[in-house]
Amino acid sequence: MLVDAGFTTHDRGEAEDLDRRVYPGSTLRDCDSPFTFRQRVVGDDASVSVARFEVSSRSELAVEFDGVVGIATASGGDYRAATNDDPVDAAKPFLIRPGTARSWSTHHDLTVVNLDLAALTRSAGAGDGSARAGARLRMPSTAPLTDAAGNYWRHVARHAGSVFSAPALSGYELVRRATIDLVLASAVDAFGLTVETVRSPAGDVVLPGAVRRAVQFIDDHAAEPIGVAEVAEASRMSVRGLQLAFRRALDTTPTDYLRRARLSHARTQLTCATPDETTVTDVALEWGFTNTSRFSRAYREAYGESPRQTLER
Repeated sequence: MLVDAGFTTHDRGEAEDLDRRVYPGSTLRDCDSPFTFRQRVVGDDASVSVARFEVSSRSELAVEFDGVVGIATASGGDYRAATNDDPVDAAKPFLIRPGTARSWSTHHDLTVVNLDLAALTRSAGAGDGSARAGARLRMPSTAPLTDAAGNYWRHVARHAGSVFSAPALSGYELVRRATIDLVLASAVDAFGLTVETVRSPAGDVVLPGAVRRAVQFIDDHAAEPIGVAEVAEASRMSVRGLQLAFRRALDTTPTDYLRRARLSHARTQLTCATPDETTVTDVALEWGFTNTSRFSRAYREAYGESPRQTLER
């Protein structure tokens, strides 16, 4: 269903309520007076929407992106933001991963293209057979791959906003669908999104929300010194509850999943590097393996060859 809704208010509480229509669970605070909040949302509420927010004063905002990926462009004022506690470079378009996004700003103008996670995953996996139930979207960076990719995304976002704002669009179904496909495909290409399929012994599964958040947190922070406690906090569960959820959904533990994620990242790095550029020890340490012998043994068990063989291929 097409949406086109715009609001202006000078009341912080009403602004918070308006923001929650787009992002349930939002909180807006530390606002100065006088205060003006403008919001307009256009697009397709099932797949892609373009939201523009203008705030005339200092403000701090926390937003839950649940089942949604955002790509934002900020202009004017002073604007800082983080997605799942990872700071972003707001000088260029930036990706907001599912989870908690926070911003600190003064007199800013922000445009966010909201992308349904399932639709984006299907677009990223188009043609390879992997975009089905159980597929997981990999978002390696919050920044565009190149400056040219960032500029191209700005063009696509402006085009989508213009198309969705046209009153006659309701009579042009093919144009609406083509615009949605363009936005999704452009996001995939501009930010280097890929798909991998998470499997359980019973086949592909739709992961529970807590496990999905945990898996995303692990993938985003695999190179950092995180453990089960940090993963549980990110998934908003107790350690015991998370362990049970992983066992039910994936027949593994969070610790083992983290180890396999680090091995996978290490393999990707070894595959792309050469012996002149790096060493097995360097890669092992970068992905949290302090014992090179144990890393090599686990790597061989996972991939049927030594890390050195991968590096020297």
